[in-house]
Amino acid sequence: MRIERSPGALVLASRLARPRVLAVLAVALLLGAAGLRGAAPWAALALAALAALMVLLGGRSVRATFARGRVRVSGGKPLQRQDRALAEFTGVRVETVGEARARRAERLVRGYRERSGGSAAPAWLVPAPAPGTNDHLRRLVLVARDGEPLAVTAWLAPEDDLEPARAEIAAMF
Repeated sequence: MRIERSPGALVLASRLARPRVLAVLAVALLLGAAGLRGAAPWAALALAALAALMVLLGGRSVRATFARGRVRVSGGKPLQRQDRALAEFTGVRVETVGEARARRAERLVRGYRERSGGSAAPAWLVPAPAPGTNDHLRRLVLVARDGEPLAVTAWLAPEDDLEPARAEIAAMF
């Protein structure tokens, strides 16, 4: 994660996958595609396309710009950009994948309850809380006064220190 300070603005740039890792994986896929070129041209084409997509989409960074009382987040998902006022948020916190999963499950239950006229969701529809393989990943989110939090970083490994960025953003509130 990179923190860039300028007069009146703060920019956070983060990415889940490092470019070197993506390059190694893309080369491995391209070598596989080259090996399959004669025997299975469609499979070779699919592997080459997968390598290109992985480099294009896997290397995307999440960029959050805090300036003039607003926050602009871009790059989380392709073609997605959010621009909101900082006044809509009460603070910043670190969120894990497990917490995001639990929040999504609660949102599904709440949506079911609203659509069904207030009846509870059946037990088979409610995801059971269970540990996941990526629960160690964390990100910074802005806590909304009402509504969903806004993610301002990509999912990052535990080795990445989020505290300096969290403290910088918290000072804005």
